[in-house]
Amino acid sequence: MSNFRIGFMVLPLIFALNVNAQAVGMLEEIVVTAQKKEESLKDTPIALTAITESAIEDLDIANVVDLAGMAPNVHIINTPSNNTAATIAIRGGVTINPAITWEPTVGMYLDGVYIGKGQGAIFDVADLERVEILRGPQGTLYGRNTLGGAINLISKRPSGEGVSAKVTIGNFGLKQSQLIADYQTGNSVFTKLVLNKKTRGGYVQNADAPYQAAQGVVPNTVADHKELETIDSNGYKLAIAYEGDKTSFNLTFDETDQDNVPPFAQLTNTIPNWSSAFGVGASALTGGLQLWPIELYANDKRQGYAHINTPTYERSVVEGRSFTISRDTGLGELKVIWSKRKTAWDDRLDLDGGPFPIADTERHTKYDAETIEVQLSGSTDNMEYVFGYYALEDDAYTANPQSFFGGGSIFAQNYSGTSEAEALFGQITWAIAEKWDLTIGARKTEEDKTGFKEYVGIFSQSGQGSFDDTSGTFILSHDYSENTNLYFKLADGFKAGGINAEAPTPFEALKPYAPETVESTEFGLKGIYFDNRMMLNVAYFDNEHDDMQISYFTADAAAASQVLNNSADISGLEIETTSIINDTTRLMVNLSTLDSEFTGNQVASDGYLLEQVPYSPKETLYVSLEKDYGNYRMRLDYSRIGEHPTFPYSSKDPRAALTTLDSRGIADFRLLTEPMENMQLNFWIKNLSDKHHRMSAIPFGPAFGQLTVSYFNAPRTIGLDLHYKF
Repeated sequence: MSNFRIGFMVLPLIFALNVNAQAVGMLEEIVVTAQKKEESLKDTPIALTAITESAIEDLDIANVVDLAGMAPNVHIINTPSNNTAATIAIRGGVTINPAITWEPTVGMYLDGVYIGKGQGAIFDVADLERVEILRGPQGTLYGRNTLGGAINLISKRPSGEGVSAKVTIGNFGLKQSQLIADYQTGNSVFTKLVLNKKTRGGYVQNADAPYQAAQGVVPNTVADHKELETIDSNGYKLAIAYEGDKTSFNLTFDETDQDNVPPFAQLTNTIPNWSSAFGVGASALTGGLQLWPIELYANDKRQGYAHINTPTYERSVVEGRSFTISRDTGLGELKVIWSKRKTAWDDRLDLDGGPFPIADTERHTKYDAETIEVQLSGSTDNMEYVFGYYALEDDAYTANPQSFFGGGSIFAQNYSGTSEAEALFGQITWAIAEKWDLTIGARKTEEDKTGFKEYVGIFSQSGQGSFDDTSGTFILSHDYSENTNLYFKLADGFKAGGINAEAPTPFEALKPYAPETVESTEFGLKGIYFDNRMMLNVAYFDNEHDDMQISYFTADAAAASQVLNNSADISGLEIETTSIINDTTRLMVNLSTLDSEFTGNQVASDGYLLEQVPYSPKETLYVSLEKDYGNYRMRLDYSRIGEHPTFPYSSKDPRAALTTLDSRGIADFRLLTEPMENMQLNFWIKNLSDKHHRMSAIPFGPAFGQLTVSYFNAPRTIGLDLHYKF
């Protein structure tokens, strides 16, 4: 059913909801800061999902991947083969490749600090107060790399609440502990220390290969690498806050260290008789055998056992420092946010998913970023305003040695990049008439980028580029009634161009790709009905992407990739509802649709026309049901995402079918209770029915005999959380 047909069915019902009924419970008012000011969620004229502190505690949300499936047209997964890198898509805007020199399409912020890269973006953020997911381009107030939207992770400020602890145990050897010490340490000074530790055994056992050498197969020799997909994480956060009459500040230090065995590559496809076509000469690496019948291991279903030959690891250290100071002035509130973040990230992967040395890779990455933002916000009798300045400097480097066919082909590639960005922005909201508000904003951005690519001993190239843009926002909002607000929004987004640092050839490495811009049109409705017992948010949007930056995987050239520019049109409808059914029952339903197509005629280096917009399912659904039973509260959450491609391949390309993922649905169950004062127990089951779904897939193309590997969701996990406040 089209977006328009659904909209015409829903809107008459909306306007009929201006009625009163006897209340048996009320929805809590949600205050957000998405527009750089505090305001009610209902009165914020943008598409915005706010996840409250109670939901965060119920669902044990600690990082960005925990938000998967909760908001309409928002798609979040672990990047293939990694537990610490994130792929985030909002309204079809996505960057597939998490390489450190590539820019994301969705901005992520921790307490106002920009998290600039996908690598290292998955780290536990303890003690969250709220999460805000902004959908659509946020070019005025957030700036660079927010064409799809933005995700704000907002921590609780130190306030002197005392000491609390949390302990979690579960299957697969899950053990997790958290300690929070929050005290007043001086006159109007508060200090909070948060400590986290998490360990978990592997979801998958690595075993000897089931076939023997007599059958022409080399047995697996990695007997000391038994468990895959393990977790070993430690982290802390120290925050010092001061709350004065006119001045406040917040100083934070955080660090997360992870040493994991990442998700394994499950071989899901090869051509028939792969070994006959790609067998290589006998060597010590293959036990003196010539043929590698890896096709025997192809399986399109998750296995409890793997047969990889290369020890794999994923290690990351993410450090952050930030200082925020605010002061009330005669012109409004002046706020300065300074931050410095560092990431050290290393991994080693068995790319082919089999027990033979066919394709192995390593990445050793360092990333440093420093940002500063200055904001002045205030109001008059009929006007609210925010003005600001933003600056960023970052430096990224990756060493990426790769080997293929038992070391017969070795590629040692290094790539790096730097960015310097500055922006001036402002946004003003006028009360132009009774019940009518007009918002106008603009942002001027300038960015300078450099890029370097080296195939050691073969070639090296560098390039640079300068990019600038002026983005705007226009919002007209109307209080249609006491219950219903309507808005119309026009907004721009900008993502600077760059250098193809992972390109397979010197020509491509020198060739910069163009900036991406988006023009968005959005109609929205927000309402509270039935005596504050039902919330309804509806948004229809149409995004016109110009020179959309598309990740194109060129595995035929030593697993390299490049950015191609192509235009696209993406539209959709989003419906969010929360209802108090009766005094014991609460229901949330989020539904979205998405229509996406490339409108340009970009042809890739392999001669195929770009056709499929990645990570753009036609429909997504999230349902949450809460039910009270005396001192117990039951919660059932279900999320479903429709069929979608993971790469922009043409339908004529065999890789298109191999990397298109089936629709999938996952249900989670929770039972919560408070057996005594200051104590809460949370029994949970994730993936209740133990469904096995492909979450992503990587094709190696015809030069590797259509070898394709896939990555799957976690199996059913069961655990118990114990929270106690001393």
